[in-house]
Amino acid sequence: MKRFGFSIELTSTEAVTLYKTLHRDVPQQIAGEHGVLKEIGLQRMSIYLLPPRTLFMQVEANDEFDPLRDFSRALSFHPAVQAWDDQMHGDNPLLKRIAGNQTELNWWRLEQVYDWSVDAAGQQK
Repeated sequence: MKRFGFSIELTSTEAVTLYKTLHRDVPQQIAGEHGVLKEIGLQRMSIYLLPPRTLFMQVEANDEFDPLRDFSRALSFHPAVQAWDDQMHGDNPLLKRIAGNQTELNWWRLEQVYDWSVDAAGQQK
């Protein structure tokens, strides 16, 4: 299993409210038992808000998961996935890249600096 952290910003205080509302009912084509998140290899996903508008996302995925490849290919699985992405990043986006993010992903992949579940020798505790 792999674990990743990502960060992005919401565009406004209104976007914070709408983002929370939308995430109370994520379409089944995305987050359901047979949704795209599972299909691309994710096992868990959590998103946290650092006020006023910064989001932190942690995902756990299978060993074959590649964020750039798999988040990109997710858009072709079902029209609901593209519609969701358009709400987040489209013409009137809820999300914006963090200043300095020059990567290919909208969400900036964070560097892991510590993992308590792994000892100094790299072995699972």
